[in-house]
Parts: sequence; C-alpha cells; structure tokens
Amino acid sequence: MGTLLLPLGLVCGLSGLALAGLAWLVCTGFRQGDRPLDARISAQLQDAGQPDERRPVIVAAVDNPSGAVVMVGLAARPSKIPALLSPGGICVPALTSRRGLRADAYETVGVVPAHGGARFTVPVTATGRRYRLVAVIGQSGGRLRLHRILVDTRSRLRHRVRDLADWGL
Repeated sequence: MGTLLLPLGLVCGLSGLALAGLAWLVCTGFRQGDRPLDARISAQLQDAGQPDERRPVIVAAVDNPSGAVVMVGLAARPSKIPALLSPGGICVPALTSRRGLRADAYETVGVVPAHGGARFTVPVTATGRRYRLVAVIGQSGGRLRLHRILVDTRSRLRHRVRDLADWGL
C-alpha cells in the first residue's frame, strides 16, 4: 500500500499522498520488527563434501549485534517458483504458537552468542537449481522473526562470523 502511495504522490505532486505513503512504510517497518540490533542472516550454496553425495548443503551465517543470545532454526527446500515471483523477505508472525514455528520443524537448530556470529550447515531434502532457506530467529524480548531467503549458485555470505574455537565449545 505504501509502496504505491509514495511514488504516486511524488509523481502527481500531492504532498499529502506522498506523506501518507511514507508514513505507511514507516509503520509497516516498525510492525515487522525491524530494529538496528536485529540478527542478520546470509546464505551460500556449497558442495556436501562427501564423494557419494550429489545434493549440496547451504551454509548460513547469522550475525548477532545485540547483547542477548538468539536461537535459530533453519530449514531448506528446493524452490520451483522463479525468484521474480517469490523473492523472499522478513516477517514477524502474529501467531507464534503454530506447529510450523516450533523447533522440531527445522533440520538445524542452534544458538548464536551475544555480539557474535555463527555458521550453520543446513542439509537440503532434494536437488534443485535454487533453494528456499527458512530461518526462524528468536530475538530478545520474546520476538520471533521469520526470514525467507532464496539461495542459488550466485548467493554469497555477507556477514562476518567470529571463530568460536577459543570459547571452549
């Protein structure tokens, strides 16, 4: 709604319509839980590293700039929908008690330390040209964020990840 009102108001010269579109976008951003210290995620497609395995794996890097530990659940499936029709995104589910958001619905579950990052290897169920990575991240304050990322051979890891070898884990 806001993405339609803002350009329409700017083209027509109606400052009230442009202001309404900008206000809508700001309210939507706050409603979706976008905050500066939210965890960020990026993903990359890699070979499984096993000689008899043809399916690749997805390596996901989660960067946590906040001062609280976050919990991450990751699952990957082949995507048959073109990227232009389903680009992915971030949302905040209204009903967090749904069965699809529980930890047992994800192949990989882990914890990212405060002010740090971690890499997770996510197996895929079948081979394909591109995959959809679904990441559920439990933030501080009881907030739950759902990321949907399209991963193919062009995807790269964008976030820094510290080495956790000196943590004694």
